[in-house]
Amino acid sequence: MSVPAHGVAARLLYLVSFIEGGALMAVEIAGAKLVAPFYGNSLYVWAAVLGLTLGGLATGYFLGAAVSRRYPTLTALYTIVLIAALLVALMPWSAPAVMEATLGFELRAGITISCLVFLFPPLACFGMVSPLIIRLASIEEGAAGHVSGKVYAISTLGGILATGLTAFYTIPLIGLWQTLLATAVLLAIFPLLYFAGALHGGGATRAA
Repeated sequence: MSVPAHGVAARLLYLVSFIEGGALMAVEIAGAKLVAPFYGNSLYVWAAVLGLTLGGLATGYFLGAAVSRRYPTLTALYTIVLIAALLVALMPWSAPAVMEATLGFELRAGITISCLVFLFPPLACFGMVSPLIIRLASIEEGAAGHVSGKVYAISTLGGILATGLTAFYTIPLIGLWQTLLATAVLLAIFPLLYFAGALHGGGATRAA
């Protein structure tokens, strides 16, 4: 099966993984902060955010595995990352609208439904990224087990860094909405460069 990953470099894929891991944690923290003005900072809020984060990632891993098998291309990867960026950019507007619509619900139901609508979709997109990166990087480097370990380690390092930056600096200093928009811009950089033709490079990678 031909894999049109023109000039794909494993290092670039690992950088995308790092950014995705950081964006994931930034969105998770920002999601909880978006809920707070409407539903508070209770245990219910954090349970819903954490539970839907895991649910979104699990869904994304499953869908990403299917996509990586049928469409193991840079186009598929960067399309998913760009969709994630757009969903993150919409969160400052979508989250308040959704939560205002659920204020009449029972507390736990309102929190869960709200997070399911505005938080679950970008998290599912994040989950789809790692299987595709593993597939594409394995084409470059071989040894899927070795590559998957590196991808998840790099993604986790990005998440650790973003957790500190988001909680200690960006949200307190520049604000919640600005943090989400900056995260969306960072996510969108490589997809936009790719679709503009700047990351195509030469040659083609093929997999059996």
